[in-house]
Amino acid sequence: MSRLHFNGLSTIFPVRGDGQSHPPPVAPAGVNRPLLVLLALMNSSIAMADAPHDIQGSLSVWLDGLDVSGTDTGNGGGTNPTSGAQVTAWKDKSANAFTAGDAVSYGAATHSFPTYSAGSGVSFDGASNALEVVGGVLTNNVTVTNSEHFIVATTRAAKGQFLFFHGAPTSNPTGRISAHVPFNDSIIYWDHGTRVTTSWTANSSSFNKKYLYNLSSSTTGQQFIARDGVNLVSAAGTSSSTYTKPSTHTFYLATGYAGSGEFHTGVISEFIVYARKLNTTERRILQSYLAAKHANPGGAGAANRYTNAAGYGYHVGGIGQESDGSLTTGTSAGLTIANTSFLATGNYVLAGLPALSPSTGSAATETPTGYKSRSQRIWYLNRTGTGTGAISLSFKLADLGVTATSGQRLALLSRSATTGTFTTLATANYAGSGTASFSISNPQSGYYALALEPVPIVTAALTNSVQSDGINSSDFKAIPNALIKASANMTNSGPGSPDSNSTTLTIPVPANTTFYVGDIGATGAGPVTFNQGSPTSALTYTYTALGSSSDGLEFSNDSGATWTYSPVPDAQQGDANITHVRINPTGSFATSTASPFPNFSVDYGLLLK
Repeated sequence: MSRLHFNGLSTIFPVRGDGQSHPPPVAPAGVNRPLLVLLALMNSSIAMADAPHDIQGSLSVWLDGLDVSGTDTGNGGGTNPTSGAQVTAWKDKSANAFTAGDAVSYGAATHSFPTYSAGSGVSFDGASNALEVVGGVLTNNVTVTNSEHFIVATTRAAKGQFLFFHGAPTSNPTGRISAHVPFNDSIIYWDHGTRVTTSWTANSSSFNKKYLYNLSSSTTGQQFIARDGVNLVSAAGTSSSTYTKPSTHTFYLATGYAGSGEFHTGVISEFIVYARKLNTTERRILQSYLAAKHANPGGAGAANRYTNAAGYGYHVGGIGQESDGSLTTGTSAGLTIANTSFLATGNYVLAGLPALSPSTGSAATETPTGYKSRSQRIWYLNRTGTGTGAISLSFKLADLGVTATSGQRLALLSRSATTGTFTTLATANYAGSGTASFSISNPQSGYYALALEPVPIVTAALTNSVQSDGINSSDFKAIPNALIKASANMTNSGPGSPDSNSTTLTIPVPANTTFYVGDIGATGAGPVTFNQGSPTSALTYTYTALGSSSDGLEFSNDSGATWTYSPVPDAQQGDANITHVRINPTGSFATSTASPFPNFSVDYGLLLK
């Protein structure tokens, strides 16, 4: 509802979308609809954008080959070296904030830096390229009994090569965590205290092909090598499948201990290490995220819970549940997905975006009736499993590059195809919290965006003149008993209209004045004259009588607490009991995208005391 509150004989003041006039107070403009759902699910102080951010707890290191500088703060960004440039510092995106940089433990003459391969990751030459986190990425003197390593990488040739190495820098220890993918005998080696191996060629592996490896070890379960979500080989975990890192050990990426000469040849696109065993839900969401992001052939096998539709493979995050655990909150660069009642074993909801640096700002295309803009950012949401329970989708407006004003109506939009007009799935009135949230039952796979209802921007220009003073016949003076004619011109220059029949002008009677209840214009027109503007406001006003309860004019004698007062004119056609006057035109205030803007004016009288 658009309510304009005049204080005395003020000049010009705007009514903005925040629901306030400046300086006089104004009720929210443009929206008067019931609040459906508005939840504060996202903490604005925490930047979250992908599945690894959601799956915390013993996350030791996260090296993202599409965000080498580690500058994506959760809103969909990130910076990298130029293609072909040396990678001298690969920034860890875990809370540990390591840097994989110069492999100083090798000595200056025996190693060199890898290069950045645009859109793919960090490229290692197989001859001397290496990176090191001096001191390692695992906690000193803490025994690692369970771990999960996720690697997306290619290999150019079968040769003696380490993909990564946790251990002593200058010897070949039995106490280490490392992997060869492959070694020169075409075997994958996974060392976690004890060794698990599998043949490379027997499993139809190919050179220069990107694979998603999951290497896991648990003393209470299994050690296994999985590729693209399929277990290649496993062995029973034993008490010897452990690693304790002394302070003298280090971490190498793409090589082994100094002197081995076993440098990796290929591209490493992403490397994630957990010093714990993940549950099935966590593992499947991570594999889905990595498979979608790196366009991995074959996806993540049976573990994949996200369909990378039309390139929507970045910033994948979501929720899911298996019998051994659940993830009830997931994020995707400005969107948080939370479970209400949807999750059950086998149920997943994940969402992704079509670019590493997705679009921000608003667009005016493909919006449903009633909305003139939507977020440029569109998510593809994918669900698996059965059930019709509810989830909530919460959007962080700052990350989307859109702004809303308190009281503005927002909408969750969806469509099933990559193009075409969106439909409105749910609406909510924005409360100014920085997030807008919606609850939906039985979520469906498809494309989702946020829409903003256009708001009116109503301004008032007030003028006044002395009509008579009871003494002079011309050149009237503002003296006691003088009649002042006040005029308020109202203009809507915003992109939206207030709700129908909601534009209301409230006029407080200034101190030392009495409201004039005689005809201010033509005989019988009453104390308020409504003048249609050009362009037209499309509003209409009716006046019947001072005591009418069905026309567009109301009076209050108790500072606006009630509006049932019937004026009683005195000898000067004033009523000193009136404290406020309210004018209620009908219809919706018209809008325009360019000047001149729709407008109207009202005239009324005040008697000076």
